[in-house]
Amino acid sequence: MTRRFLPYYRGMLPPGPLGSYDKARALLEERRTLLGRMGGVPLALLQVANEEWLYMLREDTRHSLAIEGYFVTEEELEATLAGRRGSLEVLNYFRTAQFVYGLAFQYQQEGEWHLDLALINNIHAQLFQGTAQERHRGQPADGLQRTIAGARVRPPLEATAYLRAFVRLVPRLFQEREALEALAKSHALFEAIHPYRDGNGRVGRILLNYLSLLQGLPPLAIKGFSQEERERYYAALQEADRGFHKGFPPPEPQALLGALDQGRFEPLALLLAESLLQRTDVLLALNLLRYADLMPLEEVARALGVDRLLVYQWVRRKRLVVYRPGGRRRPLSHPWLFLGTREHPPLVPDPLPPERPDWVEKARAWQRTLFDLGA
Repeated sequence: MTRRFLPYYRGMLPPGPLGSYDKARALLEERRTLLGRMGGVPLALLQVANEEWLYMLREDTRHSLAIEGYFVTEEELEATLAGRRGSLEVLNYFRTAQFVYGLAFQYQQEGEWHLDLALINNIHAQLFQGTAQERHRGQPADGLQRTIAGARVRPPLEATAYLRAFVRLVPRLFQEREALEALAKSHALFEAIHPYRDGNGRVGRILLNYLSLLQGLPPLAIKGFSQEERERYYAALQEADRGFHKGFPPPEPQALLGALDQGRFEPLALLLAESLLQRTDVLLALNLLRYADLMPLEEVARALGVDRLLVYQWVRRKRLVVYRPGGRRRPLSHPWLFLGTREHPPLVPDPLPPERPDWVEKARAWQRTLFDLGA
């Protein structure tokens, strides 16, 4: 990973569109609660909706490789997957992410937590299968001096020892800290350890999504198309890993946690929250189809008995979850996707009505509209 052009420094990072960390955390938790009240996201929905998973993976691949100097358009990636022209790094990323995300989803469904050194090394091995890095794939670079261009962190020589401490610390983070904080600190720690000769950014982002899925959250994409997006990401990492700028403590979970707590995780957590919220909203809207149809905002306003301008205000304030299929400017929603305000409580019925027998087909149709048209 190369970090360049960092114009931000402590106290001057832009807050992002969500504002404060507390606001982002509250918005995400509200949505997770609503998703649970509506029955959660069943395995059937994710299995049927292959288009959604494939689009998410395509998006993640483009963003991840763009950050590291590869710029892969939608057309380039689809040409690669069709075998018309090759970019092995892209194809390996896609296949590895697809397998790892599916594995995490299954663990989450079974209520299991699984993270070990073998899994992380296997992610790296799959990413570099058949490439010039074949002889080093899946092998931490123990004893080799590694650098992160533009960063103040100097990765430790004992890569394997720190990875072992990492897999011991991460479950503790998720037990003791809020999900957003745990995701941000886990990601910052992995990237600071920088255990491999190459591919640390790609491994780190696949691993980040693995951890997100273990928490019942969707996979997310760290955007890297524009210089501004890359600068924001690198600056957020630099704030989060401040505790390692003067060197690494011993490879023990408690020592690493102490160093992590010296940094500012909030800017990185906010960046992650933006993608998580967007994707959670999609899952909420699709889950609603188990019970009812989505509708234009004007109909939502009538159903709620309020002026449509107030409904649009709720959308801007993220009090109403909306769905924009196929790049449409006019979003769709439903009164049950209203999260409530002081004056207007949420309206999800208790108990919910019986599931509609054709909801899976409806979800499939909406997903095809959303992702095939490149929304």
